[in-house]
Amino acid sequence: MARPLDTFKFYLGRLGKAGAVGALLIVASLVYESAVVRPREAALDEQRLRNEQTRQAAIAARARVALTAVDTTEQPAMAPAAAAALRRLFDAADETGLELAQGEYRLTELKDAHLRRYQLSLPVAGSYPEIRAFVAQALNADPALALTAMQLRRDSIDTPELDVLLNFTLYLEAGA
Repeated sequence: MARPLDTFKFYLGRLGKAGAVGALLIVASLVYESAVVRPREAALDEQRLRNEQTRQAAIAARARVALTAVDTTEQPAMAPAAAAALRRLFDAADETGLELAQGEYRLTELKDAHLRRYQLSLPVAGSYPEIRAFVAQALNADPALALTAMQLRRDSIDTPELDVLLNFTLYLEAGA
């Protein structure tokens, strides 16, 4: 009776060098798959499950924030894109030396165009070059911002200071 090792050597000898190398590569790939690939696939499946759970939790958290983020005037919280645009507007005012102490913000949804329109009314006081520089810088900083009206008022002809009411419109996509 032949031993198993002798039988293995016999068949390996019949394969030749190329066949032996091929058989060795097949065995090595099976070992690699069972030792490396399958454990990593299991880890990948676990990571995908954790990612899906995290995504669901983030969606639920956003929904809770959207429901609770209502101020006393029953207006929804400002969208992040609108907040970023306002930040750029206030930065432009700071750089030109103007102070935006107060303002009115109204949200209008254009359903046919899938747009949100924030109408901003900002009273400012300053010299004409400061106000002009502020408007130019604000419009250059945000392409979605449009100047819709500007009311200039001066107490007397001698004073260099102007009281100005600037009306801007900020156009954003409905999901932004």
